[in-house]
Amino acid sequence: MLRESRRKQYVEVLATHHIDGEVRPQMIRIPLVGDFEVEEVKQVGRTKDFTTQEVAIKYTVVVKGKETHLFEDSGRWFVLMKS
Repeated sequence: MLRESRRKQYVEVLATHHIDGEVRPQMIRIPLVGDFEVEEVKQVGRTKDFTTQEVAIKYTVVVKGKETHLFEDSGRWFVLMKS
């Protein structure tokens, strides 16, 4: 099976910042596409940014009933969009 190519797309994120330092994304806004509610945050961990090889925080989230990934790198949020 061929792997789909993906591109990094920076997005706006509305998130709740808790007193203990935990950050929970609530909504993702993709320019020219729309707003998407984050229904659930399933997992949070560190991963390497595929473009810069720097460490980013990867959020496994549920949007419109489907699991996807949202990344935060030095205060900037991005998703990997299908090309």
